[in-house]
Amino acid sequence: MNKKTMSVMIALTLTFSTCGTVFASPSSTSSISQLNQQKQELQVKVEKLDDQISQVMLEIDNNKKNIEKIEAEIEKNKQNLDKIQEDIAAQQELFNKRARAMYINGVDSYLGVILNSNSINDFISRIDTVRRIMTSDKEIIGNLQDKKEELAEEKENLENENNKFLALKADNEKKLAKLNSDRSSEKALIEDLEEKETALQASSINNESNAAVIAAANNVQKIREAAPRISRGGSAAAVSSNSVVAYASNFLGVPYVWGGTSPSGFDCSGLVQYVYAHFGISLPRVASAQQGVGTPVSKENLKPGDLVFFGSPAYHVGIYVGNGSYINAPRTGDVVKISSIDRAGFSGGRRILN
Repeated sequence: MNKKTMSVMIALTLTFSTCGTVFASPSSTSSISQLNQQKQELQVKVEKLDDQISQVMLEIDNNKKNIEKIEAEIEKNKQNLDKIQEDIAAQQELFNKRARAMYINGVDSYLGVILNSNSINDFISRIDTVRRIMTSDKEIIGNLQDKKEELAEEKENLENENNKFLALKADNEKKLAKLNSDRSSEKALIEDLEEKETALQASSINNESNAAVIAAANNVQKIREAAPRISRGGSAAAVSSNSVVAYASNFLGVPYVWGGTSPSGFDCSGLVQYVYAHFGISLPRVASAQQGVGTPVSKENLKPGDLVFFGSPAYHVGIYVGNGSYINAPRTGDVVKISSIDRAGFSGGRRILN
């Protein structure tokens, strides 16, 4: 058995052990139900926070790209300004040279050039020459003025671009501050959630859903064995429900990471986007946007490969694998795993594959 298969088996085993542990039941069914409800409410809060944090990180990433774009435009504007200044200097030098030549030749005006003519032909020739020189001077002066105006406009654009840069930087800093605040709030929620999950593992209320998850995990393993060529880095196979499930199962055990979009770490929508991208299917980046893709599917008609959503707009998403279960990147501090869809917040499915 190779390392890749072994790692997946370990992940599936963890799914079994996590879902299947049953201890002595707490004192009453009522208290267990209340505990389960509290756990699900906390789970939703954590997922919503994770979704908000991931979206903030996506916005920050977009801001960085915008800043890089602005910096490139600023650099381009600077180059344009330098070129304009060079053109202005060249035109001014041409004008100065002509003025110096007239002075050296003892002529201090165009009228002097005409009056110093020696004959009618010379007179006419000089008038024509002066006319052409005056026309050229007017063009030079006009161009010089145009260049000065262009220089002023470029300078204004440069200042505007710089102001955008500063505004984006300030916005970035605010988002980072909010992100750090959200992380602190989420840490307390996660600790409370973990306490509730530990308490629920000592009850028998989840036996039915645990059995469904274990059955789903077994079915996923069978799908994997039937499609051994679908690996993490392999070329895309023909897309089908089973191939999507098989490929997604490669990432069982990968840690949840805010804004994660690669096998080094996923958030919920990042996992879904990455899996479908392997088959050449482009999906939006965030769960709420993915909720608008494909065709709607009711809970009763879900098929493997369908997307399942929680919340409207969605704050969590995963890939259905059958037996009332789905592969998902649940929350920070957790890993990609198989979970039951029988929980709070389920808002429907979307079919991507025909």
